[in-house]
Amino acid sequence: MSKRTMKEYRIWKAMKSRCYAPSQTKGNYKKNHIEVCERWRNSFSAFIEDMGMMPDETYSIERIDVYKDYEPDNCIWIPQRDQPKNRANCMMYTLGGQTACLKDWARCFGVKYTTAYERIRRSGYSFEKALEIPKDPKAVSNMIKEYYGL
Repeated sequence: MSKRTMKEYRIWKAMKSRCYAPSQTKGNYKKNHIEVCERWRNSFSAFIEDMGMMPDETYSIERIDVYKDYEPDNCIWIPQRDQPKNRANCMMYTLGGQTACLKDWARCFGVKYTTAYERIRRSGYSFEKALEIPKDPKAVSNMIKEYYGL
């Protein structure tokens, strides 16, 4: 398999493009001065040496701290479905001692994410009302435990 067909290679190229492509001059990466560390910038081999191969095709690169650069101490492979949780604009809520993003809570309570988001942002609903969370604390606790496998 050539490196050009490897997903890791495409991710490495896209990472550099987000930071340095001329078309990205107005994006958050430029605005926040996010860069690729020198070791990775010109060496796909160094990138793979530090990151390793993805666990499987459903993974993507993630910066642990969204305000720091792409570098070995700040990057991990995570499932793509978890990617939105680490955005600066992610809506986080705590319920029953568990903190999660709105998308996870919507999934937990069987509500479409877009419905929950619109209820909160446009209609001014509380988090609990937007997700139609049961009033019974025990029922809520059981739903959270089941969803998170606790």
